Amino acid sequence: MRSAPLESHERSLARADALQAAKLALNEVRSSFPGPGAHRAMRSTRLRLGALLQSLTWAILFTALLLWGKEPLMHWWAEVILFWGGHLGIPLHAGRGESGLLLWIQVAATSVMPTRGIVLATTAAVIALYGATFWMPDAMTPLKYLIRTLCVVQATAILFFTFEPSLFTYTIPGHLQAILNAGYGVMLAVPALLALGYGVLPIRGGERFLHTAGVLAYFALMVPHMAVLHAIVLQHLSVLFMPLLYLCFGVVFDVMIFVALYSWLASRVPADALNG
Repeated sequence: MRSAPLESHERSLARADALQAAKLALNEVRSSFPGPGAHRAMRSTRLRLGALLQSLTWAILFTALLLWGKEPLMHWWAEVILFWGGHLGIPLHAGRGESGLLLWIQVAATSVMPTRGIVLATTAAVIALYGATFWMPDAMTPLKYLIRTLCVVQATAILFFTFEPSLFTYTIPGHLQAILNAGYGVMLAVPALLALGYGVLPIRGGERFLHTAGVLAYFALMVPHMAVLHAIVLQHLSVLFMPLLYLCFGVVFDVMIFVALYSWLASRVPADALNG
């Protein structure tokens, strides 16, 4: 009768032989069906000094242009907001005060503070949305946690306006100016980020210039229209939603848009242009 240590050793050898056989079979299958190799995001490319210097040159020029044109850009953004405000009934007009380039016209018998009905309806919506996340499938986990994050932010705003509404001193024009300032700050970072992360890829010099200009143009159009959307929400649903808009749909949203645009541009680089 064999001893227990001998049987254990034999089982270990059998498992090792089985693993080795599985590896050989897997390698044989891989050799029969060669794939494209590593994903493009995991590949490397040779750093081209000329491309880097050219990208940094474009970045310096674009950044200098943004710094020089800040005031005209801000005034143009204010004009865009006022244009849509006039067509959408948003009580804004041009002015220069502590809140920036925009002033809010307080209409008689109206208030931007949340009413009891809005607070109760929002509370019910937050509870319903948060509860619904527990029934979401695992495949929707990213969306699940995004909804929960938004609900938590809005819940803190509800608690604040329920117990200490008098301490809220922020104005709608001030909020809109903060959104514009945040958007401008992201635009200032765009040229350098694209130069270091996208401009060094194997693309033509003209594309580096045009794509950077295109991303900046996109933000120049998006930022004031996002501010208009904020103004509509605050006008019709009160400043109860200002913390949510500022924290989740302000600079954070701008950065997410930039990441999406960068990913789209990088995906247009031919896969065979990268070294395996």
